[in-house]
Amino acid sequence: MSPSTVSPEERTGAFATYLLTAFLGVIGALIGWAIFKDKGAFAKDQTTEALNWAITAMIAYIAIWILITVLVMAVSPNALFSLLGLLVPLANLVLSIIGALKANKGSAYRYPFALRLIK
Repeated sequence: MSPSTVSPEERTGAFATYLLTAFLGVIGALIGWAIFKDKGAFAKDQTTEALNWAITAMIAYIAIWILITVLVMAVSPNALFSLLGLLVPLANLVLSIIGALKANKGSAYRYPFALRLIK
């Protein structure tokens, strides 16, 4: 889909969904997806991408939390695990903002590490 064929409403919906994902995670992505998925092919594709990323990030948050909890019980806290705990939120923020900027231009964006669970 060419950026020139994407309607302003679809661009705005995708942009808003990426920003909601950046700051509210799965809840924001789900809200954006529910509101904008029926506005057109571009909006459906991009809001689904944001939702898939948010689910992936949530799985990563849970896995890191479990890993840190188990390892803290076994040994003392380690800076590496603290870094992992900050890496996912930082990746979510940066990648979602990149997606928002691309969507605002009418270009499709794909998160590099997202599980494609929702079609």
